[in-house]
Amino acid sequence: MDKKNIRLKKGGNAMMHKKFKSLDLGKLNSKKSTIVSSEKALEDIYPINWSKNVLSGKKKVIVEFSK
Repeated sequence: MDKKNIRLKKGGNAMMHKKFKSLDLGKLNSKKSTIVSSEKALEDIYPINWSKNVLSGKKKVIVEFSK
């Protein structure tokens, strides 16, 4: 197997310098949670009926969302 050289662009990746906050377990523990079965959680989920062109790769699907 050949080795591949990996180089970052000058300046590096923007995500390398992003700082993350530590996980606050106190907030997670204070949240009210309800345990449900997989069957109950998935009862309103329906599979997407993709066209044959999408399944074969001839057409692409673009999923957009806004915040």
